[in-house]
Amino acid sequence: MRIAREIPVDSGQRFQIDRFRPEDALGIANLYYAVYGPDYPFDTYYIPERIREENQSGNIHSVVARTPKGDIIAHGALYRSSPPYGNLFEVGQYLVLKSYRDTFAAYKINQYIAETLIPHVRPDGIFGEAVCSHLATQKASAFMGMKGVALEVDLMPYEVYEKEKIAPGRVSCLIQFRSFGDRPHEVFVPSAYREQIAYILSDLDLSREITPSTAAIPRDCKSETTVKFFPYAGVARANVQGAGADFTQAVAKLEQEAQAQELVVLQCFLNLGSPWIGPAVEHLRQRGYFFCGYLPRWFDTDGLLMQRLQGAPHWDGLQLFEEKAGRILEMVQADWRETQPRP
Repeated sequence: MRIAREIPVDSGQRFQIDRFRPEDALGIANLYYAVYGPDYPFDTYYIPERIREENQSGNIHSVVARTPKGDIIAHGALYRSSPPYGNLFEVGQYLVLKSYRDTFAAYKINQYIAETLIPHVRPDGIFGEAVCSHLATQKASAFMGMKGVALEVDLMPYEVYEKEKIAPGRVSCLIQFRSFGDRPHEVFVPSAYREQIAYILSDLDLSREITPSTAAIPRDCKSETTVKFFPYAGVARANVQGAGADFTQAVAKLEQEAQAQELVVLQCFLNLGSPWIGPAVEHLRQRGYFFCGYLPRWFDTDGLLMQRLQGAPHWDGLQLFEEKAGRILEMVQADWRETQPRP
């Protein structure tokens, strides 16, 4: 059953950092309600039974700050999210109850994930989607050795953060990544983004053979695309495992369905393990999609993120912690200007 109201939690309690226990599920749901109200776009975190099921299956590995009374005052996690590759985990879902934000709860959870949880779960890589309305999450990810690789422009609606009053418009997220078990392989890079990808790869501990993507799409090849829609967030997300001869039709269908649902952000994650990804990228650029970054191990092979927006991006107010993230922003802005239709 979905939690429908906030349960008060006493301030000033002692707490310990620990792995998830089944009895923590209600406290985690209450924490989400306390921080976001009823409007966080992923319902799982409001439903205690779903939280238990996802932790039991290994899709989520929650870490909590628990008081002696059993109250949950903070949370963070490793979890499977959008990548098709199952051993690339997202790190995030950091929340701290407002009355405990003057403690070291978030820092200690981050430390526990880095030093205890990751060696136990043994992912090949981790990534995080750090909001750019403040610097705290970007700093925490940098503490874990994660490097900026992509910028998801206008990913989240401001309504999610309305209770916290930290965002006047849609919120962008910086994707940061760290490898733990690299698999050297060949990546096929579209000519338009050769320099951008080389720059993003330059400080990552990865072994890649870079090959220009010049091959034509085979006529008998069919697109392999998985699409998810997030109506509350206003986002359509397509993982393109392979682009086939029907790619233009697949893109048209994605855009029609997104328009019917009044979605404002279209994301395409493209597999750079495909020799003929270049023509697919050029088609997207002609449709107004622009470069947003490089995603190691997204498909087990690496990925490229492109987006199209309904309207102009909310560039104002973006906060970026590291110089590399600022350079990625410049790349994204430049390609957005180049790919948008002329009046």
